[in-house]
Amino acid sequence: MFLKRLNRWQFLLFLGGSLLILFFNLWGRTLENHDYLRYAEVAKEMIQSGDWVVPRLNGDIFLHKPPLLYWLIALPSKIYGSVTPFFARLPSAMFAWIGVVVVYLWGCTIWDGKRYGLISSGILMSSYLYFWQGRIARTDMVFSVLILISLYFFYLSYFKRKLQNPPSSPFQKGRSQIVFYLSFVFMGMAGLTKGAVGVVFPFLILSLFLLWEHKWKRLFQKEFILGYIIIFLIWSAWIIPFIQQVGWGTALQTWAETKILTRQAPFYLYLYRIWIDFAPWSIFFPLLFTCLWKRNKSKDEKFLFLWFFTLFILLMLFPYRASKYLLPAFPALALLMGGFWRGKSTFLFGVILSVALISWHGYEYLLVKKNEVKTTGPMLSHALRPYQDRYILSYRMDMDTLGKINFYGDKLIPQVREVKDLKEKAKGKGEVYMITTKAALTDLIKEGFPVTSLQIIDGRKESLVFIKIQGL
Repeated sequence: MFLKRLNRWQFLLFLGGSLLILFFNLWGRTLENHDYLRYAEVAKEMIQSGDWVVPRLNGDIFLHKPPLLYWLIALPSKIYGSVTPFFARLPSAMFAWIGVVVVYLWGCTIWDGKRYGLISSGILMSSYLYFWQGRIARTDMVFSVLILISLYFFYLSYFKRKLQNPPSSPFQKGRSQIVFYLSFVFMGMAGLTKGAVGVVFPFLILSLFLLWEHKWKRLFQKEFILGYIIIFLIWSAWIIPFIQQVGWGTALQTWAETKILTRQAPFYLYLYRIWIDFAPWSIFFPLLFTCLWKRNKSKDEKFLFLWFFTLFILLMLFPYRASKYLLPAFPALALLMGGFWRGKSTFLFGVILSVALISWHGYEYLLVKKNEVKTTGPMLSHALRPYQDRYILSYRMDMDTLGKINFYGDKLIPQVREVKDLKEKAKGKGEVYMITTKAALTDLIKEGFPVTSLQIIDGRKESLVFIKIQGL
């Protein structure tokens, strides 16, 4: 009884400690990166409009990503009353923590000891890319952990770990069958985070594993067919209402005009980025892969090995590349590294873990101090605050800068790019307030607009002018 109680307290200490590490100072920095800002802005517009089906950015339909991340930001923000940098980062931090817990449970299962579950989870949590992706408002961490959970449930159902005594069928009835279908539930949720790739990644991994095991026919049996239906139903729950609301024509046109994949890099990007992104644990790569190559791998190691290298090779072949795309492979790498650490110094592990976490948090502290000096978004929104209740337009503004003004000013300022559109929007208004650039202001004066300059706002990229136009 005492040992069970002690184990329970150790697990609670692990949960609390990892939560503290991943959430510490999560609120410290503002949202200045345009990607982080637009996800937060879409969530804010969902709350303001009450439309949780059609994602919109600055009033326009926004289909760069499906809506799950926006929902995850918007739900707690609505309860609180506003979207803040903390709530924008909360889904990434929460899923990073969930991922660490799942890797701990998985490591305890396959390495037959809580110590190596802790080591596996510590390696994942302190790796450079995983730590930082858990502290930004993007889809990558949520997406990666949903894939991790999907593969974990498939693993539990296939290997029948921690379940009832296995019957003759590889996919046992009852509890194991529920666990198996949960794998497809989380696949579907990954698809609602980043599109079809959320299904392609985990499904390809488990398909190749079944092929390796000479059990590929299971992909066409009843259990898998029901799993495919589950994914379809999860996607349909959003796609059908979306199409009903905007119409087929608008949906297809918006999708065709959306530029999703733009990051191009040489094919060897991941060959060197993996050393940086999995630091500090990447220094053990030569030993880890030499060890795996020389000895016979267990089924557990085969599954993890296949998981990592399938994604690594697939992403190398894909023409659009970014280091963060490799994040879904990190849990497999952390688990392999945790197994490699068996019989090695726990003290050395603790030293490396501590140095890594102190370094990452220390660097973020420096970013927070720098952030306090001058940040574009709050500065611009503060300058416009006296005119918050006026009719304001933006004219030929940089969309990143406008996004910062809209988010921190808590006001949707429409963007206008053509003179004829400006005249149309300003017609009958008497006076119109406008924020624009100095170059665009010169064009307005040449067009004969009666302009009164109100304020010059010095931004990081360029100076902006706040003006008033009368008599249109």
